[in-house]
Amino acid sequence: MDTPNFYEEVIVFGLLLFAVVGVYMMLKIHYHFAFSLMKNTSSYEKNKIKIAKAKKYLFFLLKVLLWLGLIGTTAFCSYYLSEGMSLKALLFEWWSKIPEGFWLEAFFVIIRIALIITLSRYVLKFVYAFLDKYQQKAIENRCANCSEITIVKLYTRLHNMVKYTVLLGILYRITLFFPFLEVISRGLWILLILYFVVSLGLLIVSGMTMIKERRGL
Repeated sequence: MDTPNFYEEVIVFGLLLFAVVGVYMMLKIHYHFAFSLMKNTSSYEKNKIKIAKAKKYLFFLLKVLLWLGLIGTTAFCSYYLSEGMSLKALLFEWWSKIPEGFWLEAFFVIIRIALIITLSRYVLKFVYAFLDKYQQKAIENRCANCSEITIVKLYTRLHNMVKYTVLLGILYRITLFFPFLEVISRGLWILLILYFVVSLGLLIVSGMTMIKERRGL
């Protein structure tokens, strides 16, 4: 392998490693956003330690996957080069399979995803503040037979229902932008419906418990 080709292969090698790091950074940003949403819930202070541990373990797992990805990419590239094949040719072969207009469409997809996430975050902040306000009013104005625990449980379930329904909805909407994620998209849609139905059932149970306490049953 002559010197110019050697440098080209090294550059392609670096680009592939950078792509692995890029995927890691996108996942890291996504989960930072997901955990930041939890800070707006009424149950955050109560479960703060558990959430912090879950966050620590998740980001540790992401780092492990990053290193596995880097090691796997390095091993693949080293083997590919040792067999006398060109990474540059492979990269151009992959590049040629990208349809025309893909990058412009990808740019608009990223913009739309960013708008969905940003708007969802502000909407959730407003909804959480609204629910916390009425939870406090419900506790202050509860009847003699009404338990504060029941009220908190009702609003906690309502918080979680809103939070995870929106998160699953965002993930489902994002996968719709990518045709090759059709199977994952269908799975998320089914999961979203199942979660909403189960959460709604638990919410109705909590509501019925409150009604029974008010009637003194």
